[in-house]
Amino acid sequence: MTFFNRRPRASGGVSRSTVNRTQATAALDSALQALRGPFIVADLETTGLSTSTCEILEFAAVRVEASGALAREYTQVVRTRSPVPSFITRLTGITQAEVDRHGVPVVQAFSSFLEFVEDLPVFFHNASFDRRFLGAAADQTGLPFANPTHCTLALARRAWPELPSHKLEILARHVGASDPTHRALADVRTTVAVALAASSRLAAA
Repeated sequence: MTFFNRRPRASGGVSRSTVNRTQATAALDSALQALRGPFIVADLETTGLSTSTCEILEFAAVRVEASGALAREYTQVVRTRSPVPSFITRLTGITQAEVDRHGVPVVQAFSSFLEFVEDLPVFFHNASFDRRFLGAAADQTGLPFANPTHCTLALARRAWPELPSHKLEILARHVGASDPTHRALADVRTTVAVALAASSRLAAA
C-alpha cells in the first residue's frame, strides 16, 4: 500500500504554484547565464529506461565556447555487461558487434566524460533522464558527477510555447538543425543548435 503525505504549504501562506513559478524562473535565469559560455552539451544512449535494470550504452559531449563555436567533441561506446537489446539496435544503430569492437568499461568511459566536461555547466535535452543514469554510474564507479546541469527541453518550452511538441526532432526542424538520429553525438549537435536558438529567442523576449 502506498501512502501519500500532504506537503505543507510554503511559509507565509505562499502557494505551491507561486513557489514553483519562482523556482522555474530561477532555473531559467541560471540556464541563460550558463549559455553565455563556455558550456557543455551532452547526451547518453542507454539500453532502456530504468537505471535499476539498464545501462549507459554511449556517452557524447560537445564543448561550446562563449562565441557559440563548437570547440571539442567526445564520444565513447560502453561495453555493457548485458547484450544490447535488439530494439535499442533498431533505434540507435548501435550493434553488439560495435560494442564488442569499440566499447570500453563504463568506469573508463565515465572517467573520460568527467575529464572532458571539467567543472562546466552541462545541458541535456530532458535532463532528468540523463541525470538519473549519471547518478547510477557515479554510484557504480565511485566517480562523482557534481556539475551544474540544465535542461534544453525546459528552455525550448519557454522559448516556443506555441509548438505542439518539444521533442528534439520537432525542435530540429523548427530551428533548421540537422535531424537527431538517436546516436549520442548527432543528437548533441542538434541540441547545441536548439540551445543557442532558444537562448537568442529568450534574450530578445
